[in-house]
Amino acid sequence: MKSVTPDHRPITVRVAVSLLWTAWILSAAALGINQIACAGAGIGPGPALGVVSLGVQAVVWVFVGRGHPAARAMTVAFALIAVFPLQMIAGLVSERAFFSAGHTLLSFALKATSVALLFDSDSRRWFERA
Repeated sequence: MKSVTPDHRPITVRVAVSLLWTAWILSAAALGINQIACAGAGIGPGPALGVVSLGVQAVVWVFVGRGHPAARAMTVAFALIAVFPLQMIAGLVSERAFFSAGHTLLSFALKATSVALLFDSDSRRWFERA
């Protein structure tokens, strides 16, 4: 697959990639806070799986920005995976863990919005040319 130069990316792709990186930064911060401030506390994927996941996502986000259609498809998989923690939001709110609930919801919203933007008509045409 050849990549398309970033200069010709539609604004929807640029915004989507920015949202994906924002979600990545939030996840990295959450992993770090959980490991440092809470000593792991038995929540989350654990440091090893968390770091691997962040690494894979970073590679995918770079390839999305370069116009690789397979990487765009992987964003759907990551958004679907982000659905699973949503079931914890009610419990987090009832335990007054508003920061964790907000992080979970925001992370999903960023990934879902990115997927929508990456599959709109302008983005779709750009990825088809890649």
